[in-house]
Amino acid sequence: MITTKLKNFGLVKLLIGLSVIAIPFVEMDQDAYANPSPTKVTVTATNLNVRESPGISGKVLGLVHKGDTFVVIRKKNNWDQIKLGNNQIGWISHAYTAPPKNVGATVNADFLNVRTGPGVSNPVIGKLDWGAQIAVQAEQAGWAKIVSSSGMKGWVNEYYITKHEPDKLHTQAVSKPPTSKTTMDHDKKSPAPAPATKSSKTPAAKTTIQGPLNGKTIVLDPGHGGVDIGTTSIDGTHEKKLTLETAKAVEQKLKNAGANVIMTRTNDTYISLPERSTISNQNNADAFISFHYNWIKDPSVHGVTDFYFQKSRDNELASNILDEVAKTTKLENVGTRFNNLSVLRNNAQPSTLIELGFLSNKQDDSIVEGSAFNENVAQGIYLGLLDYFSKNNKELKKTP
Repeated sequence: MITTKLKNFGLVKLLIGLSVIAIPFVEMDQDAYANPSPTKVTVTATNLNVRESPGISGKVLGLVHKGDTFVVIRKKNNWDQIKLGNNQIGWISHAYTAPPKNVGATVNADFLNVRTGPGVSNPVIGKLDWGAQIAVQAEQAGWAKIVSSSGMKGWVNEYYITKHEPDKLHTQAVSKPPTSKTTMDHDKKSPAPAPATKSSKTPAAKTTIQGPLNGKTIVLDPGHGGVDIGTTSIDGTHEKKLTLETAKAVEQKLKNAGANVIMTRTNDTYISLPERSTISNQNNADAFISFHYNWIKDPSVHGVTDFYFQKSRDNELASNILDEVAKTTKLENVGTRFNNLSVLRNNAQPSTLIELGFLSNKQDDSIVEGSAFNENVAQGIYLGLLDYFSKNNKELKKTP
């Protein structure tokens, strides 16, 4: 009887010992887990890579930007899995995020529409007067999700609000805007930054990046989208896909130069022609650029061209952009011409629509669908805008 008890006691001790040994191994396999109570994070880096898998070896799917807020789906080590606007899933480094905080802001328009969602196509649910105090809860493509001091909730156009200076700055953001070819990962350890100190002068709104285009509002319009696929290249690529990819590359280039960039669409969504020009008009754009690709039955026709509607207002912008884009892309400059296009005709701002080569021409198509094309277009648009604004603003000069 005593012998049996001793054996049982020894068996219990053995089982306890094995369970203690096993616990660390169980925990090691649980470094990726679903977030039990979904939380949100806000990007604190100027540009942050979104990767296919958690780690710097993961394929880069795209970029998110400072101020973007996402729901965390899962966590693994120091990485957060998020869902992008196009429902694509990816991973970002948690080291360059922070819990979302309400940022105070003031309305600087006579009255400002509050809408149910980010975009002029969403219904107006209220209005805010000049000087109204609001809290910004999230940001998306030039729109801010807000709650007013009176309790009104909705989305407003960020162009018409002035954000207050935060008490503490997110010191993990990159100090210099990356070039199109040197985007940093922000997932490697670096020395701790020096404590942030308050400046004796309050910075003006929307001047966090100093550059030659700083403060200019540029509306970029990726043509087609959703059910409207546009034309199709020789290789079977839809125009709507090419215009969005090109516009996103231009967006990043201009943002790095300090411009306030507004996209008429950021994913594969149908946007009506009147809505596109309305976005430009409501934001009092300094320039509106619509991106398209050409197609014609004659496969020998090639080259890049762009259009204007009101010559006295638009031709200089169109010509400057076309000249520079033709140089950077090596496409033949077919010239600028008049065209009675809706997005130009209904636009009260300086505007142009550019046709970036013929998808029906083998030579043009091979260039257009090449890996360097979008970056070359972005550089050409950037230089063209420098030319345009330098002639209309003596203080604006080209920099090397």
